[in-house]
Amino acid sequence: MKTIQILFWSLFLTFAQGTSAQNTRNRINFNADWKFSLSNNILYAAEKYQDKDWHNINLPHDWSVEFDFSDKNTGRNAFLPGGIAWYRKTFEIPNDYKGKHIEIQFDGIYKDSKIWVNGYPVGAQHDGYTSFYFDITELLHAGKSNTISVKVDNSIQPNCRWYSGSGIYRDVWLTVVNSAHIETWGTYITTPEVSATQAIVVVETTIENMSSSKNLVLETVVLDSNQKEVGRTSASYSIGNYRKGVVNQNLKITQPKLWSPQTPQLYTAKTQLKENGVIIDQYQSRFGIRDLKFDADKGFFINGKNMKMKGVCLHHDAGVLGAAVPTEVWKRRLLQLRAIGCNAIRTAHNPPSVDFLDLCDELGFLVMEEFVDKWDDGVVVDKKTNNPFFDDPYTDPFFFEEWKKNYGETIRRDRNHPSVIIWSVGNENHSPGEDDENNGMKNYGAFIRTLDPTRPVISGMERGKDKPVNEKVNDIIETGQFMDLIALNYGEQWCKLIHDKKPGKPFVSTESYIYFNSELEKRFANIERSPWLDVLDNNNNMGLFLWAGIDYLGESKKLPSLGSTSGILDMAGFRKSISYLYEAFWSEKPMVYVAIYKGDADDFSTSGRWSSPPMDENWNLEKGKVVDLVTYTNCESVDLYLNNIKIGNQKLADIPNWIMKWRKVNYQEGTLKAVGIINGKAVCESVIKTTGKPVRSILTVDKKEVTTGGVVQVEIDLVDSKGNRVVSDDKELKFKLNGQGLILGLSNGDIQCLDSFRLIETKKTHQGKVLCIMKAGNSAGQMSLVVSGEGIATTSTNVVVK
Repeated sequence: MKTIQILFWSLFLTFAQGTSAQNTRNRINFNADWKFSLSNNILYAAEKYQDKDWHNINLPHDWSVEFDFSDKNTGRNAFLPGGIAWYRKTFEIPNDYKGKHIEIQFDGIYKDSKIWVNGYPVGAQHDGYTSFYFDITELLHAGKSNTISVKVDNSIQPNCRWYSGSGIYRDVWLTVVNSAHIETWGTYITTPEVSATQAIVVVETTIENMSSSKNLVLETVVLDSNQKEVGRTSASYSIGNYRKGVVNQNLKITQPKLWSPQTPQLYTAKTQLKENGVIIDQYQSRFGIRDLKFDADKGFFINGKNMKMKGVCLHHDAGVLGAAVPTEVWKRRLLQLRAIGCNAIRTAHNPPSVDFLDLCDELGFLVMEEFVDKWDDGVVVDKKTNNPFFDDPYTDPFFFEEWKKNYGETIRRDRNHPSVIIWSVGNENHSPGEDDENNGMKNYGAFIRTLDPTRPVISGMERGKDKPVNEKVNDIIETGQFMDLIALNYGEQWCKLIHDKKPGKPFVSTESYIYFNSELEKRFANIERSPWLDVLDNNNNMGLFLWAGIDYLGESKKLPSLGSTSGILDMAGFRKSISYLYEAFWSEKPMVYVAIYKGDADDFSTSGRWSSPPMDENWNLEKGKVVDLVTYTNCESVDLYLNNIKIGNQKLADIPNWIMKWRKVNYQEGTLKAVGIINGKAVCESVIKTTGKPVRSILTVDKKEVTTGGVVQVEIDLVDSKGNRVVSDDKELKFKLNGQGLILGLSNGDIQCLDSFRLIETKKTHQGKVLCIMKAGNSAGQMSLVVSGEGIATTSTNVVVK
């Protein structure tokens, strides 16, 4: 191992010395070649501790998903364990790094982590979602062996409402710079003046000098998406020894390409720090030029265009992969949401990874970035039993000790992302109007505005208990005075009443049901009307964030359920029937979708408050069965056909809630077809067929070429002899990957599937589908996925690894 590490650093230095720019700042991915032990001993922190018998792993890593499910574990963590574990990494740095400034950065450790370098304590981080870094310059031995030890304590279970994962589940970086350098996350870029013809870009740069006093020049060059220079400025700056200083620079960009969900144009600020004409540091920051406006009467504007936020809330897990989620997996999920028409994400309820925000920048998602779930302990009590709904409080006991540092680090890390348009300081802390809600919102909001006054600050405010409507509205407005927007979970039905009292700011539905609505006086009224219609009915309502975008692990009371089914996508990222209602709402492209209720269309007894009535696309039913159907459409009307015989027409104008039901349809084997009509012409259709037995599978790969170490995702669908997708006859499939790669996980999207997440050889389909997630090896070649099953013809797909 030591020989490999020496070779790595030799090659790295040869490459880095090729240009002066690359030799000024080396940011090294530090994910490879760690040792891991799920045990606890303080001796593990020692520099010379012998860890040769520990497991060899690469990061990111979530150890909880490596276990079987057990009802001895809490359902809030998806019946998977926590524990205490240690990570160690031994490496050498070259002699050339003497005099350099060196930092270790962790993008996410869950949770209660402590770090040692060569046996010396460096620091601790309790919150499991905040990125953090430490200066370790004086603790390293240049030209010798060095050891980093990390203790991770996730043993107190449960400690939050949903599945958290355990371990170093995001990237680790080693940053090597000169003693005078631009601070990590040290640029703050704003665009105070924006028009179609000109934009003013303000760049605030923090310089850190860890040596003697220096006279420096800071030069900033702005490049467009084609790497064409569009602006340049420089400034002289003198800084004392062991000091920090801030340099402000203004640039004028003509004919700017504005960032928006439709045109996610990005710029790069290339900041160079020079001493005596020599570049001593170079820092790159990506940003977007856009103008945001929040109007009390008309809602949200971007670049002068009024826009509704078509949003979803997302947790950070990805089902079978747990919390250690590759960027490519998030990209597929976000593309699925964008295809439905979604344009906004709430990071519920903690900061996401940098890669996630980079994707939102590139794909054009608006982001409400949230810092924490709850500020302090608040136990939800079951009224029937008088016992806690869950068995422990939700909150981090170190919140009050760490909040200012964590909020600050997150803002400094993420404030250049154009996708981030709202900061949320918490979720469901206390009810509107309560003293502790007002006090917290006042103090946390004031702090956030000192770091970034360009974005509104809110909290996902708890709806609170049912009470007289006027009292409720007054309470909301009272706490709303400490926010820049009126922000509320599950409260869109009060939007008009709030606006009538003229609070001077627009409303945003920070969390909404995907199907049901509430009455003014009663929350759980199960009104069959999407909260999106409240958004459309009120100009001051900027939009909503559905709970949730994707099914997630945790918040489960009892096996076999591993989590929540409130998503419009399932745990594998496959679309659910309810997603088509939102495509009808959100998409401008004509669409229609038909599905079959599994019971009475008006029976909500199995729906749950956060879900929708069970339905599917199965047209293999018992002879003579009478069923209810639903169609979702944005067309003027829908014609319904059974075996090419028209059995009805309904007009969307007659359906106030857009849920077009067809009751008591007599099942006949064959073809069910819904046709969308606009101006008397058929413009789209949705077809469901009676199918034969599944005989083979179709493999749809998201890419045919991948770089070494890259991730490929393959969707597997069962089909009959005629090529029709089979959803009613699930089969156990076998998976084998040949060549340069490995299978990371298999998911059928079923939240009640109790197969171990480690199982990568077999998986039973769910509604005819499975997702296979593969990772390419570190050598060029080819990966070949082979899928087979009893009575299922063997199918394969090949991916080139470059």
